[in-house]
Amino acid sequence: MTNNLEIEFKNLLTNTEFQNILQQYPFEPPFIQTNIYFDTPTQTLKQRHMGLRMRLFATSAEQTLKIPAQQADHQLIEITDRLTLQQAQQLSQASKILMPSTVSQKLTALNINAVPLIIIGHAKTTRQLAQVPAGLLTLDQTDYPDGAQDYEIELELQSDHHLQESTQFFQELLQQFQIPNRHVVNKVVRSTQHFVL
Repeated sequence: MTNNLEIEFKNLLTNTEFQNILQQYPFEPPFIQTNIYFDTPTQTLKQRHMGLRMRLFATSAEQTLKIPAQQADHQLIEITDRLTLQQAQQLSQASKILMPSTVSQKLTALNINAVPLIIIGHAKTTRQLAQVPAGLLTLDQTDYPDGAQDYEIELELQSDHHLQESTQFFQELLQQFQIPNRHVVNKVVRSTQHFVL
């Protein structure tokens, strides 16, 4: 179980912008992750600006609850439980999360009933990471079930100690590649827009 404060900057990219940035920084080899997003039938999580996700990797998995932090923009509290790949596959097929778990306990504490849940979206992301002085730089190519595809850059910080420097780095990166600031709708919302049962 982990409980992290996540601070991140994001921007949507074109394919050309994505490829240009990919050539500029020391990105590690890509890996694939499948995200499955849940909500209650009455969209309680959406109404409270939260996200509940199960993420499957090649050999492992996790479930994560994202809660907006009160103090600032770009900040989320992430509560994560580790899962085996088999657990995640069985749970997602049943539209359930692991219970009891840290995530389910937090939902209970927030007076949110985790039974029943419904799947509201899913997507496959090819992710590449590069560690830079300003934080963890991420490039995502996401494919949706209806054939849609998008590209995104993200800079993630583990604390707000270097927030000003990281903000400056991210803005200068966008300027360097002549990328406009594009409003980013989070992956949960994008996945629901392209959801196919």
